[in-house]
Amino acid sequence: MLNHTFEPLHFTNARRAITLLLAGKAESVEGSPRVIRSPSRAFPLPAVIRLAVYIRKPFLDRVAFNKKNILRRDGYTCQYCNRRGERLTVDHVLPRSRGGDTTWTNVVAACLRCNLKKGNRLPEETGMRLVREPIHPKFVFSTHMLRHPHAHSLLDSWRKYLVAVPTPS
Repeated sequence: MLNHTFEPLHFTNARRAITLLLAGKAESVEGSPRVIRSPSRAFPLPAVIRLAVYIRKPFLDRVAFNKKNILRRDGYTCQYCNRRGERLTVDHVLPRSRGGDTTWTNVVAACLRCNLKKGNRLPEETGMRLVREPIHPKFVFSTHMLRHPHAHSLLDSWRKYLVAVPTPS
């Protein structure tokens, strides 16, 4: 969904997009090959819609701190052994019992084996090293777009509204 000024706002589902179009609160900017049918009509599903009025939305420069976003930031990869998987936990690099905070720069994704091995110690004490130093992530709309389940089918229609989106290979 685009703001009235063609700025990307967020993603919306098909039902909400059709509702906004039928209510006259939005217009279709880019179409998609998909069609939604009712008993009496067929609606071409838009890939991009634009709101009819400008919505003031504050720019939030922060990403919510939670396990899901920690795993996203670390690419669903253990930051000690570089193993990918679904059974990942979060680990405090400097354990909380030693004064470590629960912050973006002290928490990383870790597999169960590495988390148990490290335990309540520093990585150096166990001979472990971080693959990457933990950082505070920034939300970038175009990066979020590339992670969307239908990104490859929608990317061409969204490309002109996003900044510096790489061409899919």
